[in-house]
Parts: sequence; structure tokens; C-alpha cells
Amino acid sequence: MSLVVCSNKEQDGATLRQEQSLASAWSFRNQLPSTMTIPENSQVALQSCKVNVDGRVVFSRNNHRFYQWFGQKLNLDGTTDPQIINSTSYPAITVLTNANESGQVIESSLDDFAERLQDRIRSTSYHPNTKEKALVSILRNASGLDFLGYKITFDQSVPTANAIPADNTFQQWFRDDAPDDVFSYTGGIFKRTETIEQDVCAGICKTLPMTLNNGSLVVNISGTNSNVNSSGVEWGVGLSRFVNTAESGYFAPSYNNWFDDANMGIQEKCYTDFGVGRNDSDELIVYHTAFDPDAQDGRGTRRYEVNYWLNAGSAFTDSARYAFQATDNFTKIGLFTSGEQLEARIYNASLDGGDAPIGWQTICKYQAGYDPSSYFKPINQSCWCLHPVLTIGRKTSNASCQMEIEEFTSVPLTDYDPTVSNKGGWFETLELVRPGTFRCQDLECDRTWSNPASATFGGYTQIGLNASDGTAHNHVLILEENNVYEPTQGANAKQLLGFNQSVLANPNTITGSQVIYQSSEAPSLSSSMAMFVRLNNFGQNVVNAHTGNRSKILAHLPRFDNSQSTGRLYFEPQNFVWLDLDNPNPMNINSFDLSFCYVNEQYATILTGQSIVCLYFRKKPKELM
Repeated sequence: MSLVVCSNKEQDGATLRQEQSLASAWSFRNQLPSTMTIPENSQVALQSCKVNVDGRVVFSRNNHRFYQWFGQKLNLDGTTDPQIINSTSYPAITVLTNANESGQVIESSLDDFAERLQDRIRSTSYHPNTKEKALVSILRNASGLDFLGYKITFDQSVPTANAIPADNTFQQWFRDDAPDDVFSYTGGIFKRTETIEQDVCAGICKTLPMTLNNGSLVVNISGTNSNVNSSGVEWGVGLSRFVNTAESGYFAPSYNNWFDDANMGIQEKCYTDFGVGRNDSDELIVYHTAFDPDAQDGRGTRRYEVNYWLNAGSAFTDSARYAFQATDNFTKIGLFTSGEQLEARIYNASLDGGDAPIGWQTICKYQAGYDPSSYFKPINQSCWCLHPVLTIGRKTSNASCQMEIEEFTSVPLTDYDPTVSNKGGWFETLELVRPGTFRCQDLECDRTWSNPASATFGGYTQIGLNASDGTAHNHVLILEENNVYEPTQGANAKQLLGFNQSVLANPNTITGSQVIYQSSEAPSLSSSMAMFVRLNNFGQNVVNAHTGNRSKILAHLPRFDNSQSTGRLYFEPQNFVWLDLDNPNPMNINSFDLSFCYVNEQYATILTGQSIVCLYFRKKPKELM
């Protein structure tokens, strides 16, 4: 019987992480100055093992998923309002692993993990005013030495003052086969091309989304650089989500139906979540896209007219639409956001007394108790990221009309792109990872607020702004599956993040729009994954049934000690497991290649410092021959 002691280094010393090399703590080689002879028909067993676990964050598909919620805080009893059926929000999944890390065990330093957590929260925060605002830091005690968990901070951004879209940032917004030169856009001026007669002139600017916290889109329709209203052509000013995939050739969600309320008179049709315009009968028209219960499958959307003349706050209360007159002095259209609420106004230059608010007349706005048919739907999670949409019609005598964007307050995002998954809004992201848009369809077709023709539409109280001018929503984290915030399948990150509750709905601190959650307990930094030691350059016959392949695993290193899971750990099996080396002849050995792995055969790079492996070799007993 021979005992062989192997180690990656002479002493432990400081527990600094090793670069992967021949002397790393998780994979190393010991070279002999001369050969060692292993007799024929020998066996090997692990005598003992010492390792140093450096307390890294270890996660895999077993603890990598949670959900974010930005909306009304729901009642966890499952019956008392508000419940999810009353909400305009939907749980958004946050996954800590990357697509190329599927099936792997990820080991990370505390700093790296905090950075990863922050990045994942930001990328799956789809409200424009919360994107890029989350911060994650490490909590420590007063000495700054002991790890206590994580501090997760949510906040909302303030709008950018008058960020008029740059030149050539509007793109065609009708059909995927429509010509790109139906219009031009330079210096804030959107102009129809005179020579193109038949195609709808509709453009969208997807550069940045509009802020929902006191946001504004103001478009001049009759002035020095604008003549659409004075020329009497059809025009529209709207806000819409971006759609990446044309459905049946038209840019719209897959579940949208191209039906309007009767006699709306809109010829320049394109998908728009919210819009104000002049129809082909020279009437002021207001519209939005919402749930259509008469759709073929009963779960679609269509365009509805907003009966603004029934709105108690409107300057145009009457029995029907307002008809534009030659004597009108309307020069601007404005759309203004306050959380979920959207207000449409028109500027009457005849009322301008020099004070900025004077001259603006309300077309329609939300207020509890108003006729539900007279105001816009709530700005919900499917259309959180809204972009300017402009349309211009054509008459023979007025073939090249134009309008001018005077004001647009966007969100100052540095990495926004609705054509890339997780860099745009919720709808845009799910559309890119189809069939995910069915979740958006659920939100827009199954909630009490979704049908403008239903009494429940008016029963929903649209959320406005808080005292800090942020959207008055709640940040909630769902760390384990929950039957109130649903669907939250597979949520399993509670222990990883150090919380003792499955649903985090009551922040540690609230300061204006800023909320902070802190771990209630220090997360364990020990791996929940079992480790194994491998002897890589010998002929033992082992099968890893988990991977379905042969393996060089020598022994299992179970959970070491209930009192200690990190730092220097020692393992000595009570009973040796002897493995045949399958060597019918003596072997001359000059090196020992050892490594530590998980059940998936991935290196256990959680180890640092000195690793010691003691091996027993013996000739196989005759009675077993």
C-alpha cells in the first residue's frame, strides 16, 4: 500500500484566488522527479482531502430566477382588492444566468455578483423612468468586514427637458413594403413628400421613449413651419409602442384587428396606442387602441374613438365632434403624461395672453367620475415605452404639408433600443422572443380596465404621480412562486439574495420615488452544489450518470460541517471506496493530475489557496481478482 500526498502549493497563506494554471486550487498537477511504479491490478482510494472554500456566491438554475413588479401593490390574501385582475402591470422575469450559462454552476465574487444583479434588474425594468436607475451594493457591518447581504435601490428618472428628436430619426410606420421616402424629417419638421400620392404618410421615432412623469409631446400644426391644419388635410399626432414585426404586412401587435368605431374618417391609418387628429371630414378626432371583445378569438385589440365631447373637463363639450372652422386659431397639439394618465390639449393662439398655460384648452383628460368613453385608456405595461407618431394626409392642392415638433420630453437613457431584447419596453422585448407576446395579450385583453365599452373600464382608478413627481407605483420583488403575483413560475432566489420573505412589498426605506430593500439575513456563501475530486490521468472506470459519460471522479466531498461551510475544510472518508485502475501491467507514473468539480463535471472554481489530496494505492486483493 502506498500513500501519495498531492498539493497545488506549499502553504495556504493568503486566500487569494489563483489564476487558472497547473497550480490552481481547483485543478493542479504534481510532477515527480522520477517515475513511480504502480503494480499491476492496482486500486486507488481517497484517504483525505483539504480545501479552502473562498466564500464566493454560487448559483445555477436552482436559484437564479425572480420577478419584478412595478405597479399597484396587491393584497396577498388573494381576495381583497387590489388583485392582479385590477392591475395594469405584469410580473417581469429576471434571470441571473446568461443563455450560454445554461446548466452551469456560476461562481462569482461578491462585487461581481452585485454588478450582475444590478445589470439584470436594470435590463428587465421596462418602465422608461425606472430603466437604468436600479443600484445594488453590498451590505457590511460597521467594521466593513462582515458580509450582511445586499442593498437594492430603486428610483425614477426625471425627464429630459425638450429633447426634440434628431434629424432623420423618424421611420416609416405603415407597412413593411411601403416606400421609405413618403416623408422627410429634419430640424424637427415632419414633411410629406409631394410626389408620392397613394401611400399612407406615417412615421414613428423610436430613439427614446417619452417620460411618463410629467411628459409632453407638443406639435405645431399651424405656424411658420407647419401648415397641416390651415391646409385642411388629414393629420394625426400620437404616441405608440414600437413594433418590430409587421403582422400581415402592417406594423401592429399580432393580436390587433384593423377595425375602427364607425365613421371615424381616418384614412392615414397606422397603429397608434393614443392619437389626436383631424379626420377626412375636417373634424377633431381622438382615439386609442384597446381590447376588442368582438375579435375572432375574443382576445384582440382595435381602435376606439374617444368621445371627448362627453368629457366634463373638455373645452369642447357638445353632442358630437368639433368641426374645424376657417376662423380657428389652433396652432398646437399637446399630449401630456402623469403616470398612467394621458391628457390631450390643443393650443388656441387667440387665447394667448403671454402666460404659458394660457391658450391651452383641454380636449380630454382622465378624472374619476368622468364618462369612461371620454378619456384615454391607462398607460399600461404593454405600452409603457411610448414614441411620437405623426401622420399627414394629402389633397391635390396641398400635396406636401408639414408639421413641427416643438417639445418632446424623453427619458435620458444611454442604452435604449426597442429592436434589441431587454433594451426596450416589455412588449418590444417579448415580441422579439416570441411566443412571449401572449403575456401582453393577457394583460390587454383579460383585465377589468381593458375594455372601453365595459362598465369596469370606468371603475378603474388610473394611477397618477406621487409627491416627488414619480409614477405612484410600487416596486415589488417576487423571490418564490406566488399565486397572487402570477405567473411567477420557477422563482427561486429568496435564499440567494438573503431575504426571509417570498414577496418583498414593504421596502426598508422610502424617500420620495426612491425605495430600498435590504437583505434580512446574510446569504450563505457556501455552495449548495456537491463537490467531487477527480484523478484525471489514471484508468479508473467511473460513470457519471448525470452527464451520461465516463468520468475520472475519485470521490464525493459531501457537505463538510454544519458549523463551517467556508474557509479551510477537511474531509476524511470513514470507509475507503477502492476503484480498480484496470492496469494488467505495472504503470510507471511521473505525474498526478487532480481537479475538483461539480456533478456536471464543471470545475469548482470556488476553491482558493492550498488544496491537498492524499491518495492510497494498493494491489487488488486476491479474493477480488
